[in-house]
Amino acid sequence: MARKVDRRVQRTRKLLRESMLALIMDRGYDEINIQDITDHANLGRATFYLHHKDKDELLADVMRQLMDDFIDQVPQFMNSQWYLDDIKPLQKYFEFAEANYDLYRIMIFGKGGITASRQLHQNIADNVQKLLEDEIAATGAEAVIPVTFIANHLAGALLATIFWWLDNDLPYSAEEMAVMYQQINRLNQEQLLRLPASKGLVAAFIENRKDKDKGKKDDKREQRERKREERRQKKRSKDEGEETDATHADEKATKEV
Repeated sequence: MARKVDRRVQRTRKLLRESMLALIMDRGYDEINIQDITDHANLGRATFYLHHKDKDELLADVMRQLMDDFIDQVPQFMNSQWYLDDIKPLQKYFEFAEANYDLYRIMIFGKGGITASRQLHQNIADNVQKLLEDEIAATGAEAVIPVTFIANHLAGALLATIFWWLDNDLPYSAEEMAVMYQQINRLNQEQLLRLPASKGLVAAFIENRKDKDKGKKDDKREQRERKREERRQKKRSKDEGEETDATHADEKATKEV
């Protein structure tokens, strides 16, 4: 009996989610109310309140379901490590966003956009945090700042990048976006996690910078030495010229005598 009830509950919630999604795409989140949702789903208003307290809560449920569907499709980041040497898991994010363009439209509709964006951001951050914790446990890496902060930063950066991509009519392929996102985040990753027995990109960058600075200092030192030598030569030439003039003057005075 309980199994039948569970299926009935799942079916009702699915109808409510689908109804809300359809109405948002047609009219926008702010323009619909609970009565519109239940009418579209052919359910009673009282049924709605058995499952959700308001439409914001239903929207959060819509976002959770979309994220669950996405996670089911996307291989876990831990399979290719947080450094994303294999871009396929990251590419899946962009492919999913492209395939669910309607999801993006929800994000930009008034108050509903704020609610949906926050829910999506939190879901991504939770997933990233778990993967970071697994990465730290597996490699012995050390987070230089709280993992929660790192996860929220990365989730926000990824979400903003996806929004930009969709808002500009997909100027690059999902694979190109994954590659560029990977490249721009490598430096941050090296900074945020210190891996044992590895200098990493940041250390290499710093050493390279030091070498360049040292080279510049050596060049400046050589330039100063050259200028000093030039001044010495000019002074010697001047002294020799004055000495020659003095000798000529003495010779002329001797002849006159």
